[in-house]
This record gives sequence, structure tokens and C-alpha cells, in this order.
Amino acid sequence: MKTNYKWLLAASALAIGNIFLPGCNKENSMSAVSPTGQQQLSIYMMDDPVVFTKVLIDIKQVAVKIDTAAHRDDNDDNHQWNDDYRGCRNGNSTIWDTLSISPGVYDLLKLRNGTDTLLANGLVANGKVLQVRITLGTNNTVYTDSVTSYPLNIIGPRNYFDINVRKDDIAAITNSQLTIWFDFNLSKSVIFDNGKYWLKPELKPFNDKKRPKLEGRVLPEGGAGYIAVYNATDTLYAVPWFNGYYQVRGITAGNYVIYFKGRNGYKDSTTNIAVGASGTTKVPVMTLHK
Repeated sequence: MKTNYKWLLAASALAIGNIFLPGCNKENSMSAVSPTGQQQLSIYMMDDPVVFTKVLIDIKQVAVKIDTAAHRDDNDDNHQWNDDYRGCRNGNSTIWDTLSISPGVYDLLKLRNGTDTLLANGLVANGKVLQVRITLGTNNTVYTDSVTSYPLNIIGPRNYFDINVRKDDIAAITNSQLTIWFDFNLSKSVIFDNGKYWLKPELKPFNDKKRPKLEGRVLPEGGAGYIAVYNATDTLYAVPWFNGYYQVRGITAGNYVIYFKGRNGYKDSTTNIAVGASGTTKVPVMTLHK
């Protein structure tokens, strides 16, 4: 049965690819900010960019699945939950709670270079956060240039998608407020097939408080279309701002190749970078040539 709560909705500037979600903690560690038996929950979204001028996503509802018989620090929290999970204690211990949001159409390409947007926020029951569910409307569109648009069709019979959450994905802000970021990977979520564009959302949760960041600048301004940061196990993207600055969040420590895709007559280029386990790795300025 759904718990009856007063939901708190917060607003924030638009950003690329993160969803921010405070999670759960033990009742004896709750601060006075959250009422007894509740915890604060917020959701942010950002985007991993692709070569479109706009990607408009119609978001109608955000809900969270919670196991009220478990706590965030249970030993089994690092399991990868799937869509059929019904709770680690019993089927009656899991509930879906709906958050208040500002429903509407979000342009995911305004969320780039480490920018994120607060999508939903509120109080939910204490317990272990298992999944976040985002329900979509029908007004989903891609623009391949400034005027040419195509409908973005949802793959499959459902108009919602679930994002699995693990303990390592959650960052503690206070004792009663935890957060998680989700990267909306558009390069894998938007598919062109049989003359149509299809949406199969792929979002990756990560703990922005623990994950390192990578940032730099590419010159001349306007000389690079996008940037790919990759190694054998992962690929991340960024689109530089008008002044050439870019940032990549949600990256893991390791050695990477950075590929700069030239445009306006400038040639592609690459460089290598070692990303540390924490903090921000600064990439030397890259200058592209014709």
C-alpha cells in the first residue's frame, strides 16, 4: 500500500545527464530534518551527448521502489537488482512511492559538460532504494538540425523504464539525505532503424562524490564537435562549450584515450590521459589544426 506523504519539489538549473537521488539510512541515524519513518529523496538528470541539435524527452512521472524491511548498509546492497526483484525480505516489504515533479519536455542536450538538473525531490519511507522509475509521455522528439525534427518512438509496450540502484551508487549528503546521479547515455538510447528514431533509455547511476572528474579545453573555439574519452571497458562523451571548455563526470580511475572530433575544417586529434582515483584530472589544452 502506498504511503501518504507530502512531497517536496525543488527546482534547479538545467544540466546534462545526472539524476540525483537521496537514499535511505537507519532510523536511529535520521536527523531532525526528516520526520520519523521518512527520508529525503531528490532526483537529478544529465546527458551523455550525441550529434543532434535537440533531444526532447517528455517526462510525466518519477517513482522510487523501496524495500522497507532493509537498510542502505545491509551487506547485500551491492547486488545488481533487476526488473523482477520483489524484495530481499518478502514481497510485502517493497513499495513504490511517487515523487512530485515538474512534468514536461526536457531538452537533454542542454545538460552537458557536467551540468545536471533536479528532476524530483521529496520524502519517502525509510528503507533500501532499489529502483527509480521514470514514466514518459508521447511528446518525444529529435532534431537533426535547427528545423528538422522527427518523432522519437518508445521501444516496447511500456511507457516507463526502471533504473537499478546499488549501495555504491549512493552518496551521503547528511544522515537523512543521500544522493545519486544518473547519466542519460543518449548515444546508446537513441536508435535509428527502418527510417525511424527509437528511444530505449539507458541511464547509468554513479556516486559523484566518489567518482573522479576530467576537464580541459580544446582550441580554437568551435573547432571540435565532440570529445570521446575511452578505454577497453568504458566510453564517455562531452560536447565543448563555445569557449572550448569541457568536463566529463562519472568516470572511473584508469588510462584513457581522448578523441577530439574536428569540425569546420579542423582535423581530428587524440591524446592519452591517466585519471586518478579521486579529484579532478586536468587535461592539457588541445589545439586542433586544419
